[in-house]
Amino acid sequence: MFEQPVVLLLVVGSFLAVSTVIAKAAPAAGWHPLALLQWSILGGAAGLFVITRLAMPRYRRAGLARARPDTGQLAVYLIVSGVLFIAPNMIAFSAAPRVGAGFVSLSFAFPLVLTYAFAVLLRLERLQALRGAGVLAGLAGAVLLAVSGKDLDVDASWWTMFALTIPVFLSVGNIYRTLRWPVGARPVDLALGMMAAGFTALALFNAMAGIPLTPIAWSFDSFGLLIAQMAIFALQYGLYFRLQQTAGPVYLSQIGSVAAVVGLGLGYLVFGEVPDMAKLAAVASVGAGIVLVSLRRGAS
Repeated sequence: MFEQPVVLLLVVGSFLAVSTVIAKAAPAAGWHPLALLQWSILGGAAGLFVITRLAMPRYRRAGLARARPDTGQLAVYLIVSGVLFIAPNMIAFSAAPRVGAGFVSLSFAFPLVLTYAFAVLLRLERLQALRGAGVLAGLAGAVLLAVSGKDLDVDASWWTMFALTIPVFLSVGNIYRTLRWPVGARPVDLALGMMAAGFTALALFNAMAGIPLTPIAWSFDSFGLLIAQMAIFALQYGLYFRLQQTAGPVYLSQIGSVAAVVGLGLGYLVFGEVPDMAKLAAVASVGAGIVLVSLRRGAS
């Protein structure tokens, strides 16, 4: 079931949206969002490691064992991937309590058009007129989304700008992981290494910033959010690399489209976030861009 790209797409995109809801709920449960993110990554990596070790005999019986990738290439890959992984997560977890889960989720819709634009610039794909128009529609959506934050206070307005850098990090990461994928490396091992590198970078940042690493008080809510986010990361990033390996960077970027739709719905259901006209116009513009960029994908 989880070998089908469309199933992987829906599951990973939905997990991405749920994470934004958890990020917004973190302060109310006593967590600093970045502290919750730090321990969630560590717990998610530990959970993924256990799942991997339990599944290892099946991999061996199926003849899926591979030659070891080059150590130096692997180390560089994991460090760069870790930075490109942790940066947008830090921004998303920090911005969600200030600008809303729906806004942050919608920002995840842009990596598809940006990844296609980067793929054209790097000559990984050919430029097509309709898909180029899709990129412009996506950029127009970004402008509309930025406009939707004009009535927020100054601090929140700055966070809307930070949130709009999320798709840039994600798009660069999508391209980088595809171009530099170490020969012989398994998706699960790369996910574990990326999460370990991301955890290390975030732990150093939190230590230097003096961010409290525990909730104000342990409660059912604070503990529940931590366990839920750990489980999400363990499943999400194990499947994330599998999707990238089987479908490529442009298809992978559609997880943001799923996250945007699911996130807007969850933002309304959980927090009562009603999208204004600018957000709805951004959704329409991004939707048009996604349709245009997705046209004749296989012909590229």
